[in-house]
Amino acid sequence: MKSDRAFPDHSLMSAMLSLAQVTFLDTLPAGAEQRAKRPERARRPGWLSRALARLDHWFYRQREKEREAYLAQAQDIADLERRLRQLDRRPYV
Repeated sequence: MKSDRAFPDHSLMSAMLSLAQVTFLDTLPAGAEQRAKRPERARRPGWLSRALARLDHWFYRQREKEREAYLAQAQDIADLERRLRQLDRRPYV
């Protein structure tokens, strides 16, 4: 019969060692396998990070609209290529 206890007897030392093992299981190197088996809870980002992400996405869309409008003003293919090269060199001017 196999016991999960550190010492098979029912002494005070066995109870204390078993309690310490259960308490500090996550910090012990031997508990690494059991920590790996537990799935981590995925945390949702907070409202501030979601708001900042939405604001960043809005700015990105505005930049894209401005870029598309600038490129749409090209008169011919050569002008379009010149504008594309200009945007590649200095994209935020």
